[in-house]
Amino acid sequence: MQPRPQFQEVMHLAHRQAPALLLFSLLANVLLLASTVYMLQIYDRVLSSGSVDTLLWLTLAVIGSIAVYGLLEHSRRMMLGHISQWLDDQLSVPVVERAMEARLAGSGIEAGLKDLADLRGFVAGDGMLTFLDAPWTPVFLAFMWLLHPALGVVGLAGAVLLFCAALANDFLTRRKAQEAATGLRRSQAAVGQYVEGAETLRSLGMSEPALRRWEENQQSLMELQCRLFRRTTIIGSLSRSLRLALQVAVLGLGAYFVLRRELTPGSMIAASILLSRALAPIERSIGAWRSLVSARAARRNLMKLFADTASVQNAGVTLPRPRGRLKLDNLHYCTPATSQPLLSKVGFGVEPGQTCGVIGASGSGKTTLCRLIVGALRPSFGHVRLDGAEVWNWPSDELGQHIGYLPQQVELFPGTIAENIARLRDVDSESVIAAAQLAGIHEMILRLPNGYRTEVGPHGVRISRGQRQRIALARALFGDPPLVVLDEPNTGLDSDGENALFTVLQQLKDRGRTVILVTHQINLLRTADHVVFIKDGSVSMFGTRDEVLGALNGQAKRIPVAPAIREKIAANEPGNLKAVE
Repeated sequence: MQPRPQFQEVMHLAHRQAPALLLFSLLANVLLLASTVYMLQIYDRVLSSGSVDTLLWLTLAVIGSIAVYGLLEHSRRMMLGHISQWLDDQLSVPVVERAMEARLAGSGIEAGLKDLADLRGFVAGDGMLTFLDAPWTPVFLAFMWLLHPALGVVGLAGAVLLFCAALANDFLTRRKAQEAATGLRRSQAAVGQYVEGAETLRSLGMSEPALRRWEENQQSLMELQCRLFRRTTIIGSLSRSLRLALQVAVLGLGAYFVLRRELTPGSMIAASILLSRALAPIERSIGAWRSLVSARAARRNLMKLFADTASVQNAGVTLPRPRGRLKLDNLHYCTPATSQPLLSKVGFGVEPGQTCGVIGASGSGKTTLCRLIVGALRPSFGHVRLDGAEVWNWPSDELGQHIGYLPQQVELFPGTIAENIARLRDVDSESVIAAAQLAGIHEMILRLPNGYRTEVGPHGVRISRGQRQRIALARALFGDPPLVVLDEPNTGLDSDGENALFTVLQQLKDRGRTVILVTHQINLLRTADHVVFIKDGSVSMFGTRDEVLGALNGQAKRIPVAPAIREKIAANEPGNLKAVE
């Protein structure tokens, strides 16, 4: 028997609490009959007999029943609250992990913590209680039938009508409710992007049109929600009116049978109370239907998220620290949305202590190659091996300790500079300072307001692009990883920053570290042993630095290379690379 995926396993464990909840619901709903029986006995026995003792004992029994009912109701709510909290504890981290995997895979799945919150809200709210009480409606209708078959027929007809109203509400609002929920999620994401990009919007005069576009979209969503609210409100109002009319009908019909001596006055009042109890869950379900729809959509989204993303790798055997031997074998990568490959037939190897430069025109696939090397993307076909081990199959927490990666788009996360350099782990001051010194930014950090404790990220101190680049470089060097991948590391650097970068590249080479260096500038390749020229997603050339740059120098007029590379190559005579050394 195959093990369940994580989400299904968690939901299976949660469903195991259903028998206890159903038992408590049964007992609670049975105890609700106590007030009905009390009313029946008061009218039919106490008032006719005038017995105070009977009244006293009946009252004490009903009070005891109500107390037990209160305990059961409290227990039900506490159980659902604990289940809701347990779902959050078990699923919040896996959901974020799977959402990150889906984002890296480009699958377009929008499931996330919002879906988990919808699922938790339904479990802990009145919606779940409503649907737990609904199965006991036939019990109350059966008691009405025992009082008089005609009253049972009226109660059954009312339940069917209200149930049809609930189905109509679902039919009329389900699709639109899902559209509104998806639209609101995207609208909230857009607001977050506008806030993060406030500097660009303000400086380019884009604030007003951006907010106008968001407001127009928000107004359309609000109109859709208003239409849904009106439909639900109309059906709910009709349902409440129908329930009141049914109670009047039961009282009138009961009075008719009392006059004909086919029913006692106590039974007439009891039938009215039973009808109210029987129809209450169905009526409440109309109001709770929106939360049910949201929870159902959330469960479907989470199941798709866990089904379409790879599971987190098991720890298994811990591999030793690699030396840095990198081997790419017949590597292919296609985005999930298209069958056209971004990379195809890419293959080369780099030995420990060597630096391999990667050059090519913009859009040729250099950044995608970097993401495949560091394990951020999974190859469609082929292999990326570090010391013979498949990178994608390596547990990410272990692999990250052996790889330094500076992406093209630098991101610093909420926290201090020290925490960012330490990769958000517990700060080891010695290792953090060593990485900062290797990157040449120790003195720069000390000049910041709070030094290494300076907060960065969305709500921290605003630092320049070059400073962010150099802090991210220190993060890549943290722990002295054997493989370092730098994707255009000199973007935004001034002359001092570039000199520091050259020093870093030379020190990494002296330490025997493997370096993959993506660049548009030939002068960064002075430490490179090999150069890969990527063209249209394939390796057009691979060889020593002198061989590749010499060949490109002789073919510059026929090969579409990046303008910066073309200018550097054109500045040197064919075959003569001493000028760039």
